[in-house]
Amino acid sequence: MFTAASSVLAFDTVILDPGHGAHDRGAAIGYVYEKHLALDTARRVEQLLKKEGLKVIMSRSRDVFIPLQDRSALGNSKGGAIFVSIHYNYNRGGSGSGAETYYHFSNSYMLAAYIQAYLVQRSGMTNRGVKSANFHVIRATTKNPAVLVECGFVSNSSERARMMTGEFRKRIAEGIAQGIVAYRKAE
Repeated sequence: MFTAASSVLAFDTVILDPGHGAHDRGAAIGYVYEKHLALDTARRVEQLLKKEGLKVIMSRSRDVFIPLQDRSALGNSKGGAIFVSIHYNYNRGGSGSGAETYYHFSNSYMLAAYIQAYLVQRSGMTNRGVKSANFHVIRATTKNPAVLVECGFVSNSSERARMMTGEFRKRIAEGIAQGIVAYRKAE
């Protein structure tokens, strides 16, 4: 019989979900669109995870629109997997800063905590913490642990300037990938 911990951590596939796409730009200021940042970051995470021997399924690998229910259906489509949705944040006042990771079900909390810790450590961003939320993709992904990562604020001019550089997105991707690998090894 599996314990809850070992069955949660026994995964060999990571389903990466770059948020938004096509007509859904996500957070945007000028020509800086969340959909592009999320896709670039997810592709970087994909390459890092493959080097670690993990299988990776991308909800999208180009600028297309994927409905929320299709994203969560993909999250539920395979056993022995985890689901990680990648986003960039926005605050109307422009005052928000930092990274935060969301979960819905308690079996996803540790995955969120590992990703958040490594993301903050690698990127140097403000730690906004691990939070419970009711976002569709993590609420409707019930078969596997599922988290949604907010990788900084497009609306914050200094964070936006940093996230526009490949080096900063590389550090964000490294943090997410390191968090996933550490979670997997934490049996």
